[in-house]
Amino acid sequence: MAEEIPDYYVDSTQMSTTPYGVAISIGRTPAHHSGPTPAIPEQLAVVRMSLEHAKVIAMLLRKQLKSYERANGEIPLPPELYTSLGVAREDWSL
Repeated sequence: MAEEIPDYYVDSTQMSTTPYGVAISIGRTPAHHSGPTPAIPEQLAVVRMSLEHAKVIAMLLRKQLKSYERANGEIPLPPELYTSLGVAREDWSL
């Protein structure tokens, strides 16, 4: 019997690069968190790939999202998110 492929919903991502590749950790924050400190996401998986593969995936994901936005309208993001990521909203313009 074939091994089941994991299927995750994630809302937490961390990335790091080296001269040899990219590592992307994906996780999920707890559904109900209370307390004075931020919730610590549960790490679900780490995906590693070459820099070249990561660049191709980034280009394909951008192309896919742009196509979606052309058909359905802009995916709204809070302005402070752009600031916290250090990117300009105009960098995403159609």
